[in-house]
This record gives sequence, structure tokens and C-alpha cells, in this order.
Amino acid sequence: MKLKHLPILLCLTLCISLATAQKPEKVRIKTEKGRDGISKIKYQVLRSDKKIKHGFYKQFNTYYNQLVVSGTYKYGKKDGLWEEWITNSDNLKSKGYYKNGIKVGVWEYMDFLKRPLHTYNHDTNTLIFDSSCGKNYPRNILLNGKKVYKELDCVPSLLGGTYSLSNDLYFSYLLTNSNDENTSAFNVDISILINKDGDVVEIEANGTNLSKEFYAILEKKINNPEFVWLPGKLNGKKVDAYVVLKSVVSSYQTSD
Repeated sequence: MKLKHLPILLCLTLCISLATAQKPEKVRIKTEKGRDGISKIKYQVLRSDKKIKHGFYKQFNTYYNQLVVSGTYKYGKKDGLWEEWITNSDNLKSKGYYKNGIKVGVWEYMDFLKRPLHTYNHDTNTLIFDSSCGKNYPRNILLNGKKVYKELDCVPSLLGGTYSLSNDLYFSYLLTNSNDENTSAFNVDISILINKDGDVVEIEANGTNLSKEFYAILEKKINNPEFVWLPGKLNGKKVDAYVVLKSVVSSYQTSD
């Protein structure tokens, strides 16, 4: 091939590449209320199929006028950087990446005071840091089939903490009791047994005004497949131990 034909060939190759390149998907923005009644969700969907999220996703707490969740979707699945903030605070609660709807790489989880809570590698399912370790917190564990109280090296927990779960369960309670014209006190103690493998093997709930619907929601949410439950440790070994969500109390009254 003569060199004088090279520019023409390169030009043709570029033109073919541009012609065959995938055009960006056309999207539209949707806005809706959150299920808790105090949040607004703004996100993009495909114009060709408005049920499929594609593009940015943002959730705002309207009471505090605050962005609480920010991320992106790619053809209906979480993809790219996702961040969540603690309500009424500029403190990050979690930060990490999704790929094809699955958490990947190292994620960081923080508490209310911006202190590291957990650091977890989702590629290797490895807990890198746990703020509870080395503080000898007492917890109930299952030892030889009996429940005993021991000071643990690391306490069992939900990766990222249980605050969001407690909050979600509270709003679920309100929704299942929304037809009750009387003020309903939400007072419940929830005990969750996490075994050595990080599996939920037992759920107990004791409280007031708890309906069958709430129990069903409770079991479904605690067994959320996206959750990572962390087993407790005693003397350097993983043990079957209990996570307790203690006395979440509030009230609710329907409007006229």
C-alpha cells in the first residue's frame, strides 16, 4: 500500500467508527415522593422504557432540604459511585462503587461523628476494619446451645450499622398501621441471631401494636440479600451472637 493512500484509509476508518459507534441513550427525568413521605427522589429513565432507570439518581430529605443519596444507574442496575449521607448532617454514611448492580471494591462506612465504622472489601468479602473490635462490649451469644452473656472481641452487626434498618422498620410500621385512627406507639425489641457464617438464623420481636403485616415486613427486610451481617468474635473466633434493635419508640396519628 502506498503511503499517499494512508490518510484516505485512516479517514475512512474514522468515519466507519463514528457511524457505528453507539449513540447515547435518550433519557428523561422523573420525580416522585419517597415512601416515608418526607423525601423526594429524582432520577433518569430511558425514554424507550420509562420503567428502566438509566442515569443519575438522587434522593432528598425535604424536611431538611438535604441530599441524602446520590448515585447512577445503567440500564436498571446501580453502576458507578454511590454515596449516602446521615440525615440532618453533612457527614457521609457510606461511599463506594457498584458494577452491574453489585457492590465492588473497598467501601467505607461511617458513624454519626464522621468516625470510621466499617471498611469492607466487597470483591473478597473481607472485613478490613471494625470499630467495635478490641472494646470488649458485652453481648448475648449462643454457646453449646445456651444463651450466655460475654464480653466480645468484636460485636455482631449489620455492615454500615443498623440505624437505617431501624428507621426503615419504623416507617414500615406506620404504613401497616395507617388505617388506625388512634395514635399508635411503636415500641419493639428486635433480637436477631447471626451465626458464625454471617447468616440470619433467628428473628424475635416483642412489642406493642405489632401486626402480622409488620412481622412479614420485618423478616423480609432483615433478610435483604444486599445486607452483609457481621458475626461476633470471642477469643479470636467467630461465634453465634445476637444483634438487638432496642426499643424504637415513637408515635403516629393519621390526619383527618
